[in-house]
Amino acid sequence: MSKKGRKSRSVFNRITLTVVLGLFILLVATMLLTAAAVSVIVSFGAVENLWLYAIIIFAISVAIGTGLSFAYSAVMVKITRPYVEGLQKIADCDFSVRIQDSPLLAGLGIAQNFNDMAKKLESVETLREGFISDFSHEFKTPIVSLSGFVALLQRPDVSDEDKKEYLAVISEECGRLVRLSDNVLTLSGLEGRQVTLQSFVLDEQLRRCMLMFEKQCAEKGVEMCADLPQITVRSESKLLSQVWVNLLSNAVKFTPAGGKVSVSARQERGVVSVTISDTGCGMDEEVRSRIFDKFYQADSSRATQGNGLGLAIVDKIAKLLHLQVQVQSKRGEGSSFTVIIPDKDETK
Repeated sequence: MSKKGRKSRSVFNRITLTVVLGLFILLVATMLLTAAAVSVIVSFGAVENLWLYAIIIFAISVAIGTGLSFAYSAVMVKITRPYVEGLQKIADCDFSVRIQDSPLLAGLGIAQNFNDMAKKLESVETLREGFISDFSHEFKTPIVSLSGFVALLQRPDVSDEDKKEYLAVISEECGRLVRLSDNVLTLSGLEGRQVTLQSFVLDEQLRRCMLMFEKQCAEKGVEMCADLPQITVRSESKLLSQVWVNLLSNAVKFTPAGGKVSVSARQERGVVSVTISDTGCGMDEEVRSRIFDKFYQADSSRATQGNGLGLAIVDKIAKLLHLQVQVQSKRGEGSSFTVIIPDKDETK
């Protein structure tokens, strides 16, 4: 059982013990008070019939037990009311609620766990709202562009040359929408995904990913080189391949003609590291601190080439696979992304 599971079980056991102890005290108090009341009645010699005596004992015990039960219930309701009201507010999507432990349950950490949950839900809600806002903006931009160029095509005075230009832009914007939807679906699919580890040859995977950009590099005049010794890793092949594709896509995109993209890998003491470097425009400190944010694009002039989700996907996969992603970059000197794959035993 995990540490969290043991802690939850311990808290549950302590709460159960508290409730059972309260009921036990209630039962003992009922018996003692009943016995005291009966002894008083007997001392006065008020009852001689045995059946009447039994009925009186039963009536007294019921009366005392009922009264104590109501008192116990009132105490428990008072103790649990803040927790119930807090849960109701959470159910109503009010994640700003915070509660304090009652003195009886102090030390169990229930309020702290509740408040931590509320904070995380509040954070998730903020991220969700921000994601929807950013997605709406990114989705609206190509739609507006498409609408504008379709309207231009409908004009009777449009030349054939202009039609070709407009259709090229429409095709590009349609491709942008497809990439946006694919990336959003990818991000959504990563939420709660179960990771299945398997061993595979990393250098072969990297070469296959590099081949995907061979034509693009040739068209741009970008050199792509590799230093890849034979390495076997244990990870999830499909997700790791997506990391390389997104990093290579960025490297090729931001490397000008005559530049170079390099891919290298090495293995030391069971830890594998892969470095993808380029001689592109590079980044300053402010940009580097935000590159893994969803929809963030540092260079607005290149906005049509991407949607700011590639590195967000890399960051999400890195967390799922327990990878480390290190970034080194200087403005005008290119960028270098190093992905560290943990030891095989640590990923089990």
